[in-house]
Amino acid sequence: MSPTVQARLFKGVKDVLPEELLARNQLMQTLVAVFERYGFGPLETPAMEYLDILLGKYGTEGDKLIYKLAYKGGETLALRYDLTVPLSRVVAMNPDLPMPFKRWQVQPVWRADRAQPAQGRFREFIQCDVDTVGTASLAADAENVAVVHDGIRALGIDDFLVRINNRKLLAGIREWAGIAPAQEADLFRSIDKLDKIGLDGVRAELAKLDLPAEPVEKVLGVMEITGAPEEVLARAEATLAGSERAAEGVSELRELLEGVAALGVALDRMQIDLYLTRGLDYYTGPIYEVNLTSIEKFGSLAGGGRYDDLAGVYGNATVPATGVSIGLSRVLSALRKLDLLKSRTTTSQVLVARLEDTPIAECLRICSELRAGGIACETYYDPDRLKKQFQLAERKGIPIVALAGASELAAGTVNLKHLARSEQVTVPRAEFVEKAAALLSS
Repeated sequence: MSPTVQARLFKGVKDVLPEELLARNQLMQTLVAVFERYGFGPLETPAMEYLDILLGKYGTEGDKLIYKLAYKGGETLALRYDLTVPLSRVVAMNPDLPMPFKRWQVQPVWRADRAQPAQGRFREFIQCDVDTVGTASLAADAENVAVVHDGIRALGIDDFLVRINNRKLLAGIREWAGIAPAQEADLFRSIDKLDKIGLDGVRAELAKLDLPAEPVEKVLGVMEITGAPEEVLARAEATLAGSERAAEGVSELRELLEGVAALGVALDRMQIDLYLTRGLDYYTGPIYEVNLTSIEKFGSLAGGGRYDDLAGVYGNATVPATGVSIGLSRVLSALRKLDLLKSRTTTSQVLVARLEDTPIAECLRICSELRAGGIACETYYDPDRLKKQFQLAERKGIPIVALAGASELAAGTVNLKHLARSEQVTVPRAEFVEKAAALLSS
């Protein structure tokens, strides 16, 4: 006999049990319906990529989080870190794709990051992405903001803000302050933590990088500009007068806001945060994140931006692109915390109870009639106490229990009980499927 093996999981991953998986699948269907209303089509890519396809696209810190896989022959593979870099590879390998190419993709990704299950942060998680490749038009960026806005609202979440910034504006701030380009990545990485560690924390972190105090204070001064979107842009424009890159970033943000408003997104949902940097190195223009307003320090539900240079690293001409990603695990966690997640552990809408005098074949026959009418159902196999059968239906979130004992079978009727409403009706056998459907829809 084989030795006993302890059942265990690698830290940062988890089994997804029926209750969560049903909820997750419903969220995915809701999001995909929104994506397709905006004209995005589906794409899937392999879980594994050659390591060199992924390395160098996420910055030094991001590269450390890639799971590497040893493979025979000395080649090194890796699990995909996100869905954006594989998309860029797809574009490079398929030059005949119709442009602009609009795709949605819902697949797992893997990151060797610090797991925080309470915040919905895992090492394996589902990303829901939409991207538009092949256009430099900021209308595509506005669509990104609108589609993620509509998607999150469709999931039942209404208390959120869309934070936006522009990497060109950030580069202009760095130039204006007199900080060398070689220190830009470190500068942005520290600034991005302002929400978590505050100005003093960012100041201390930048001091460790041997950045001169005066340029650092100039940068931090700009980071403190807050207010309504146009107020922030006007003050930033005045402060950074003379910086062409900053002016270009401000102009793009104005155009983005105009497009977002045209798509029906209320501007009071929008917030310009000059310290938002998005850590990934491939961003080149507008960037955005979605944050809850009702749960403090929960982190972002979604994020994205423009990345015009990424496909070019695979040898092709520069292909402009922009996209946004919704983290499904984060959304599920948020819905739980907001008490907006409906609990079900089955797709069944009716449980066919089995009484002591009900032959199992009759229960199966009733199930077959329900399924023929398009109603998902299951039977209780053993003639246990009715209380136990009702408890199972309640625990699994099955709204209706159907009963047909010897007297009902003789009379040609079926009893239907709606558990939530404590409503019970007896209907002719020929009509019970129609009545069950009516109870479910009412």
